[in-house]
Parts: sequence; C-alpha cells; structure tokens
Amino acid sequence: MTLNLHAVLETLGFTATFLLLPPLIVGVIRKTKARFQNRIGAPVLQPYYDLLKLLSKSETISKHTSWIFRSTAAVNLSMLIILAFLAPWTSFRPFDLASDLFLVIYLLALTRFFTVLSALDAGSAFGGFGASREVTLALLVEPSVILCLASLGSVSQSSDLAFVFSFKNMELLNQPGLWFLAGCGLFLASLVELSRMPADDPTTHLELTMVHEAMILENSAANLALVEYSHFLKILILLGISSQCLLHAVPYFWHSTELIRAGASIACILLMAVSIAVIESVAVKLRWTKLPEFIAYSVAMSIFCVFIALGKNLN
Repeated sequence: MTLNLHAVLETLGFTATFLLLPPLIVGVIRKTKARFQNRIGAPVLQPYYDLLKLLSKSETISKHTSWIFRSTAAVNLSMLIILAFLAPWTSFRPFDLASDLFLVIYLLALTRFFTVLSALDAGSAFGGFGASREVTLALLVEPSVILCLASLGSVSQSSDLAFVFSFKNMELLNQPGLWFLAGCGLFLASLVELSRMPADDPTTHLELTMVHEAMILENSAANLALVEYSHFLKILILLGISSQCLLHAVPYFWHSTELIRAGASIACILLMAVSIAVIESVAVKLRWTKLPEFIAYSVAMSIFCVFIALGKNLN
C-alpha cells in the first residue's frame, strides 16, 4: 500500500511538473529581465494567460499552406511529451523507461525538422530566412550536445540515459569534473538550441535578428498556442538535463533523499531560468559571424568531457 501511494504521488508530481512548469520558467525569465530594466513587468503567470487567450481566438491560415503546416504543432508537442518521459531532466520519473541517448537526440532533431518544414511550407520570406539560420545553428551545436552526453555514457558503459543519470550509477559517483563540464557545455548549447541570447533575441521582430520567431510568424490562435507551449516544454527539457548534470557534480545529492533531489531539480531549473534572464540583461546579441566563436566554448567543454572519459576508460 505504501509503495502504491508513493508511485501515485510520484506520478502526479511528475505530471504536474512537466505540464505546469514550462510556462512558469518563461514567466520567471521575463519577470527577472523586467526587474533588471527597472520595470515591474508582467506577472510571472502571464504565459499561462497568453496560452488561454490564444486558445480562444479564431485562426488565420495562409491558403498556400499544406497539411505539413497544419500538423507540425501537434506532432512537435507529441514528440516533446514523449521526450519529457524519456529524457533525464528531473530526478523523479514515475516510469522506469529506457531512454537511449541517440533516440533523445533524434527526437530533438525531428522536432526541429518539422519546425523548419512548417516555416518553409508557409512560403514566407521570413520563414525561409529563419529556417536557414536554424539549420545552420543546429549543424554547429549538435556535436557539442552529443559529445557531452556520449562522454557520460562512455564512462557508464551504457547509452541508456536513465541509467547514466541514475544516482545508483557508481561509475560516475566520483566524477564531479566530468558532470560539471557536461552541465556547462549543455547549458551553453541550450542557449543556441532555444534561440536565446547571445544567439538570438526572442523579444525582437527585426529581420536581421530573428531565428525562432521568424519560423512561427504564420501561426495563430490555437496553433500558435501549441507551438509556444512546445517551445516552453523544450526549454524545460534542455535546462533540466543541464541542471541534472550540475546536481550530479555535487557529492551531497548522491546520498540525499528523493524529496530533496526532487526539490533541488525544480529549484535548479528555475535558477537556470534566472541565469538566462541575467545573461540576456547584461549581454548583447552577437553578430551572425561571431556565433561560431560562442558555440566553440560549448564544443571545447564537450571535448574536455571526451578527454576525461577516455582517461577514465583507460584506467
């Protein structure tokens, strides 16, 4: 009876977290940025209100779009919900599902693929412009993400991220440097993956700066609500994986209780959201030609992770 109650509470907590936390993360980012600019800013819960407002509006669709445009929002949301159950973005997961490293990477790439297809399907100049930049950034940053996760898997002798990020994985118990470098590398890569500063300014609608926003300009009403929530969920997953790496770098959390780990997981994600807001408040958007130099920091950290993993395996 106790085990069943524990499983039910864990399932309810997990479901509530991945359904309700994504808009809250965005609300925290916007509120923190507003305070840095000496503004009161919108309420932290404003993203929830925006999603509800979009769901109640009537939709406008270009006559040039096909089924690709109509289905992309639902397909991406479905894949990201699957990722929420597979990816190790939190320490508490109700179902013991295997999450192969390459399956997670391919699902993330597939969501980008459908987003790019949808932008091109609308036939707008902005859509093609943003899609071109999105694919270019993905080509540069994906090696960093793969190498960081593959280094952890190499030391664990497994590509199952559920096992790699398990606190019972003794192979990575005494590797705080590897965890820290992987977490920092994934965080920098997430800024590019999520089109945040200094890679992209999500609050602008200028042609020379848009990446993600340019690809979703043709969406409206309920379709736009699904697109926005999918992006919020992607923020949760990527920041969650980075935060788990950083938490694993702290020896205390390996021996703490499940409740402490769960609270720390959520707190670390929100702390990363605040960090993004701070970065976007004090930094400027880099010129397009300078972005490879910024991505190189993430790639360098991933290469250091590879060296550490090779040294561990040779020993």
